[in-house]
Amino acid sequence: MASTAIGDQMVGERQDMGAAYRWYVVGVLFVAYCFSAIDARVLTLLVIPIKQALGLSDFEISLLQGFAFALLYSVAAIPLGRLVDRSNRRSRIIVVGVLFWSAMTMVCGLARSFGQLFAARIGVGIGEATLSPTAYSLISDYFEARRRALAISFYAIGYPIGGGLALVIGGALLTHFTQMGGAVLPVFGALAPWQMVFVVVGLPGIVVALLLLTIREPQRRELAVAAPDDTLTVRQTLAYLRTHWRLYGMLIGSISLIGMLSIGVTLWYPTFLVRTYQMPIAQAGLYYGLLMLVCGTIGTIMGGWISGRLMRKGRADANMQIVLATTVLKALPLIIGPLMPSATLALLFMGIGTLIGQGAQGVMIAAIQDITPNRLRGQVMALTLLCVNLIGLGVGASFIAAITDFGFGDENAIRYSIALSGAILLPVIVGIIFTGLPAYRAALVRLGGEKGSVR
Repeated sequence: MASTAIGDQMVGERQDMGAAYRWYVVGVLFVAYCFSAIDARVLTLLVIPIKQALGLSDFEISLLQGFAFALLYSVAAIPLGRLVDRSNRRSRIIVVGVLFWSAMTMVCGLARSFGQLFAARIGVGIGEATLSPTAYSLISDYFEARRRALAISFYAIGYPIGGGLALVIGGALLTHFTQMGGAVLPVFGALAPWQMVFVVVGLPGIVVALLLLTIREPQRRELAVAAPDDTLTVRQTLAYLRTHWRLYGMLIGSISLIGMLSIGVTLWYPTFLVRTYQMPIAQAGLYYGLLMLVCGTIGTIMGGWISGRLMRKGRADANMQIVLATTVLKALPLIIGPLMPSATLALLFMGIGTLIGQGAQGVMIAAIQDITPNRLRGQVMALTLLCVNLIGLGVGASFIAAITDFGFGDENAIRYSIALSGAILLPVIVGIIFTGLPAYRAALVRLGGEKGSVR
């Protein structure tokens, strides 16, 4: 009886959580996402010094940026998604992940070979796999459908902001430690400037973990589909996805290819600026980082805001309509930007493409959350992130490098590799979305009918 009373009290507390606290939760998760992006993306600015220090090719660098990070990130996401669907203390999952990925980022700074750096990057990926499936699950329980896209968009801007800060802060740290000639740490000895950058950016993880401990568990929403113990088994999950294969094939397929293009271009654009226009590394990081900060933030928030406006006007399919529109509109600036005769024009067109493209960032995830039963969300998001990271990060980073190394055979041809990647992938993405839209609309109608049975 006592445990029942405590449970009822906890449910009451969750129901009483006001709007201010819900947005506080989004803010804390946003901060965690920023630091995950910083730790994941700071390597982007360190390509040239790492290549020189370890004697690597573009393709080997792409494995460090993409495949190493995505390898166990993707595999770990599946059991973690299962854990998210079962757990009543979801924020604690992220706390462990933050501490682990921050420690592994610092270990990257101790690496003295390709193999050591590859292994450390795998560790960063495992830790970061805890964040987004858990964050999306929490946000979806804190916000109803018409506000969910905006809330997820606010969380999602953490990645472009963190990615931008990784370049800005990374450039400043690299310059600082280069002027110092590196540093000598107790036990570990002399470290090069690029190694010190990894060590420093990994340190704030403990502060982020402490913030995450303040998040309370919300009451789960939309539990129309559930197993007897309220948790769907892996077999039931796979059966559900097979039944709705056309719907989830469109959603996960389009998001994966969008990720493949955007991640690949983002990872290689600073290096493109350095090679093509002889821009100093720190300057390329500053300019491109600020571009991501400003355009990425505005674009992501606008996408969520427009989604809410359209839904209030009765457009239930607003999220995927925004994904489709942004994919079409960003094509021209992303393809012609790398071909511009000056760095200023290349950055201008990239800014336009980022502003438009990031409008889909939050609404893509909201689209999946909207048509997925609550007790499936962690597992479905884990599967989505597995595909996004294996295809988007794992293949995206290497796709452009492979065109450069094995197609053109000239690292200075990277501008053409970036342009070709957009020309190849964007029409495919548009085709996938068009073929899956009828299934998405049908799922929204079906969900509307099921809400009456929500327990």
